[in-house]
Amino acid sequence: MSSELFIFGERFEVRRSRSLIVDFDKKIVELDPEKPNHLRRLERVLRGRLFFELESLVQEYAKKLGVKFNRITIRKQRSRWGSCSINGNLNFNLRLISLPKHLIRYIAWHEVAHLREKNHGRRFRELMRNEFGNFQELDRSLRKYWHLVERSDLLSKVQVLQ
Repeated sequence: MSSELFIFGERFEVRRSRSLIVDFDKKIVELDPEKPNHLRRLERVLRGRLFFELESLVQEYAKKLGVKFNRITIRKQRSRWGSCSINGNLNFNLRLISLPKHLIRYIAWHEVAHLREKNHGRRFRELMRNEFGNFQELDRSLRKYWHLVERSDLLSKVQVLQ
């Protein structure tokens, strides 16, 4: 029996195995879903891969906007893709790992832009439009993805193998 996950918008086949293997080139995840440590380790692998992706984007965007951030955190959030604290901490949802990279870039820009403009007013929308002319279309895509990701949480989907 096999299942699938979406990682960076690409379909990965999930196979039953005695050891945990995540092959990003072959788009395969192997694990034993009956071993709780496999799911925890899979989450750590995916969290690390997402952090690596986000860290370079955030650094690039912060430099471009002339702002500084404090730290990047990846959490399991229930209601948003990301957030920006008044202390300059950027928080991103682990569920981002399921999105295509162009949408991850968009969310990273959105949160870094909040370091300059705290609300979603006219100046914020200008920052969004200057970098992503189609930002309203991207927002619509994110709403569609949210419903898909919310219904099939990444790690619970792996548990279908049990």
